[in-house]
Amino acid sequence: MSEYGKERLYNDLISDDYSVEYLIDRKGMDYVAITEYEIQFGIFKGQGIALAIPVPKDYPRTAGASIHVKSNPHLLDCKDTIAGKRNIINSNLGNEWRYWSFRFNLSAENPTKDLMSQINGIFKNI
Repeated sequence: MSEYGKERLYNDLISDDYSVEYLIDRKGMDYVAITEYEIQFGIFKGQGIALAIPVPKDYPRTAGASIHVKSNPHLLDCKDTIAGKRNIINSNLGNEWRYWSFRFNLSAENPTKDLMSQINGIFKNI
């Protein structure tokens, strides 16, 4: 198993039984996308989406500062930005995706489980 980067996140998510694929955006940024992610908490609980996570080359030492959400219709759109609470903009992955800004702080012990816990928290706190 690769220790760093997109292969690390991909393999960790596969080990946790997610269906995943690699994506690259218009600017060449790497992502690992969960193709069938079911939201577990909050007002969108039970909603199925695609969830793309930007992956720095040194993941899990650092993590991207966003998630990219694909749903039809969009769960939240650019007009749903609230200053100081959430920032939602168009994604470089295409028109069907939205970038949701969020800063992740990962534990060294189990970074991908920690990342997914924080992503669940985003949906819980909408």
